Amino acid sequence: MAYTSEDIKKASELFFYLLNKRILPASDTLATLYYEDNAIREIIKNMADEGGLKVLETRQNLHLVARGETSIFATTYSHMKEKYKRLERKKHFYLANIIICIYLAEIDRENSFSFRIEDAGLSYYKLEEIISNTLESWKNRNEKEETFSQDFAIAIDEIHHLWTTELSHSKEGKGGLGFSLSPQTRLGFINEALKPLEQENLIINLSKENRIIPKDELYERLEKLYHGGDRYEEIMELIKQDRRGKEVAKINED
Repeated sequence: MAYTSEDIKKASELFFYLLNKRILPASDTLATLYYEDNAIREIIKNMADEGGLKVLETRQNLHLVARGETSIFATTYSHMKEKYKRLERKKHFYLANIIICIYLAEIDRENSFSFRIEDAGLSYYKLEEIISNTLESWKNRNEKEETFSQDFAIAIDEIHHLWTTELSHSKEGKGGLGFSLSPQTRLGFINEALKPLEQENLIINLSKENRIIPKDELYERLEKLYHGGDRYEEIMELIKQDRRGKEVAKINED
């Protein structure tokens, strides 16, 4: 297909807007060009492919995301450390990723083991409790199953020690509003771990109100990008296994 200079100009404007903002409402005039103009849509997809990126189309939004390790925009530890100064060492990076996974497991509407979070969102204290229970369960499994950590490629001992020993409990803020956001505390580290989701406009982070609210854009990402992904499904299944075990134990107690 032959492209005009006007096609290339409009496509470039849209592509670099997406590259900067990551998400564009479908109602925006720039997004309309993508949905309605085959030439512009093809140019943008070609530009995305060259950079190892992918355009996700939904009825509400356009998303531009990296394709993981094959993308020049894929997030590595060094990039994350540069952007998020509080992720001091690799174990902080590992724990931050696990926290994001556990949060997603709780709000994912396809996950029948979630707490069915509605508009009120998930509280920081509840998420802290879930993270503690999950890491403790994995620690116990790792002690019983020699290859557990290796099989799931999770540095269990490192992140468990970081969470339980190096990070302290958070103190409530003045006037009973919020809590300490120090990265040396558990709630403060949760806040830091969720920064990528917040800065991608996928969640509303109300730390002073003790709530993390998932946005529709996050569910679009889950549906279009994460569901069906081997690593995502592997970690979700691991979290589900832990949840099943707790449910069975509770039934037996009753």
